[in-house]
Amino acid sequence: MSDIVAIVFFFFLIFFFSKDFLTSIMGAFSIYLWIGIFELKDYPVLNKILVISLVTYNVIFIAGLFSYYLDDPFYINTSFAFSFWIILILGFFLFGRKYIIVWRFMSPEYLTLFLYIIAWLLVVFINQYTPLNFIVGKRIGSNGFKIIDFFLNIYFILIVINWVIYFVSGFILDKLLGIEKLNDEPILKIVNKIKNDIGIKGKVKVGFGKYPILNAMAYGSIIDKRIAIIAEDINQIPKDELKGIVAHELAHTKGRHTLILTLITSLDLVMRMLLGIPATYYDYTFGNPQLPMISFIFLNLAIYILLFIFVRILEGKADLKAKKAGYANDLAKALYNLESFYATGREIGLNTMLLSDEKITKENQLLDYMNTALYLNRSMIKPSKASLLANLIHSHPPSYHRIAAILGSELKPSKEAVLPFICLKKSKQKKYAIKFHDAREKFKIIANNKFKEFFEIKNVSLLMEKLRRKKLYQFDIEKSYIFKNLITDEIIIGQLKDIQFVDDITDPDRYVILDSKTTQIYYLNSSLYSRTQYDLKEQYFLNNILPVSLINIKLDETNKKGHYLFLDKDNNKIQKPIRKTKLPNSILFIKNLKDHDIFFRIRGDLRIFRCVNVTPANKLDDFKLEMSEYKNRATKTVEYSLSELIIRPKKIYFSISKSSNFRESEVNILNWLLKKKLQSFIYLKKPVNNLEIGYILGMKIFSQNIKNSPIYKMNKEGDRIIIKNIFGNEIQIPYNKLELIYFEYNSAMIQEKSSTSFSSRLGYKILKKFKPDRIIMS
Repeated sequence: MSDIVAIVFFFFLIFFFSKDFLTSIMGAFSIYLWIGIFELKDYPVLNKILVISLVTYNVIFIAGLFSYYLDDPFYINTSFAFSFWIILILGFFLFGRKYIIVWRFMSPEYLTLFLYIIAWLLVVFINQYTPLNFIVGKRIGSNGFKIIDFFLNIYFILIVINWVIYFVSGFILDKLLGIEKLNDEPILKIVNKIKNDIGIKGKVKVGFGKYPILNAMAYGSIIDKRIAIIAEDINQIPKDELKGIVAHELAHTKGRHTLILTLITSLDLVMRMLLGIPATYYDYTFGNPQLPMISFIFLNLAIYILLFIFVRILEGKADLKAKKAGYANDLAKALYNLESFYATGREIGLNTMLLSDEKITKENQLLDYMNTALYLNRSMIKPSKASLLANLIHSHPPSYHRIAAILGSELKPSKEAVLPFICLKKSKQKKYAIKFHDAREKFKIIANNKFKEFFEIKNVSLLMEKLRRKKLYQFDIEKSYIFKNLITDEIIIGQLKDIQFVDDITDPDRYVILDSKTTQIYYLNSSLYSRTQYDLKEQYFLNNILPVSLINIKLDETNKKGHYLFLDKDNNKIQKPIRKTKLPNSILFIKNLKDHDIFFRIRGDLRIFRCVNVTPANKLDDFKLEMSEYKNRATKTVEYSLSELIIRPKKIYFSISKSSNFRESEVNILNWLLKKKLQSFIYLKKPVNNLEIGYILGMKIFSQNIKNSPIYKMNKEGDRIIIKNIFGNEIQIPYNKLELIYFEYNSAMIQEKSSTSFSSRLGYKILKKFKPDRIIMS
């Protein structure tokens, strides 16, 4: 949140001087990325991606400054128009061809843009050096417009280019992406069978591209039909998943979708010509449009969102065609597999692992497939807004909507294309969660079969026990919660007594709860319920002025609506609806800090303190915490009022600094984790296999107290921690490969407001507004 606030701050700072919206956006991201480059220099892949972004943003930003001071928009318009090529060229230079292929939503758009540039250069050359004069800024219907003007118009030239691309794209994309002719007879037999099942007559050229992902693409014209299978090893492709992706791509071929897309883009150009809207960003380099560049950017974005709706309809039709041909289960399994490839980069459509030479371990792959199964199932119930919003500018519907359409009968391609818009509304999410019930049940079978077969797992519940998954809930058990069904809105109030595991990778956790009213035990699917913690008969600060006591929670007859019942200091009853009230942490949480270890961040250094006393007050600001440093109890205690502090409950994390100045504090926390035997999430400075979950067994730290000596420089490579991960493997991790360590504890992470930046404080205030249970501050 503080990062967003910082970008907004830089934007307004630059806008104050430049008065240009686009220049300010580029400048804000440029400054932010300069910081990121240095922070992530130990991540080779991420650092290269940031370099690409940094160069692009800086070119546009500097060009914007030139345009501002020279009062000529040509410079910023040109730099923005060619920014795509900066990204593409740098990507090719740093990563090679796979930079394009491993992006989730492959498209020959870059080829189109390249030929658009050629078209513009040709038009400019002809205008300047031949008797012909092409029209670059005149719309149909304007004064003096003649029929011949249509054929001498830049829009017509670009329409011709569109059709040239359509007819030559097969050959060019093969050369550009390194697609070779496939000669594997067993796979060719599979492709031919699917081709017949789909109903395609005539020849389809089959190619193969060696890249670290399983995918495929259909391309070429109606007289040059092609399909490329993308995989790392042609001999290790699961046959059922291959059938699914090939059936989908050949359905595109059967439906002549590349032809339809060419017609759509041609129609788009015709409409732009009729309305006088610039055809491309290159119009601002080679022409002189009346529409300001920034207005065109937003207008173009809106147009592309509409165009992508049509593209998503075609994707839905291809899925439907594959389904009718008998490949529904194969395609659903392939989508589960593909989504697992992008487990750490779903929304942006890129997993940095795919750009690295290191291979993912089987253990980390298992975690990716497990998390993906959970994600897909839960997203068919309640998709996140981030996922829905990110999909608005993607050419494919979200995988969870595609699976729901393939395995169910409730979703047509046209509705599927706009469903991300529709599901931004909560009531619509519930409506479709009900409709997707049968599809979810079918997906559970497919996902469990795939997971168990691929990882040779007999029973998922036993796997969860082996991975000690219950540790994720260790500080939640025995606490009271309001459990709300995400589909029906039914509310159950009770105490979480235990976590039970079942043999289902899409939803392995069951809440075992004791109903506070009926005293009955219920078993709730974790994916179907949200939970809000409450402390009955404890005080809450619903504002920062005076506390109120929660004396009861009442539900109506349907158990779908209810309200909190509070009592103020004058014994007046106050009712707050459950649905609209965001319940903060109770005062009990602050009181319970007494005699507990807490984590105090002082100028970037996270230290362990012991809270020796909590002094309550009538105002939240006046609460006082008295604490002493963990390893030196003899030192004088320090006291803070809550008005001076920012408190973040339960979730504790600290970055491993490159500087040895913080080494002592880091080692102290590691020793503390070792003694407490707490499960920790250890993030590493690697693009692949960059997370270890487990328990710290020991350390070999030679440089803790000799940070300024030459011996430190000699020994820092030998510093390491020893952990036992959840798979039972003992691993030694070099200290300089540690990035961040995260764990949960029944305590808090605290920092002084005075040592927190303005942007961070503003971010925390926004967090408190929307998620008051995650932060305590006045």
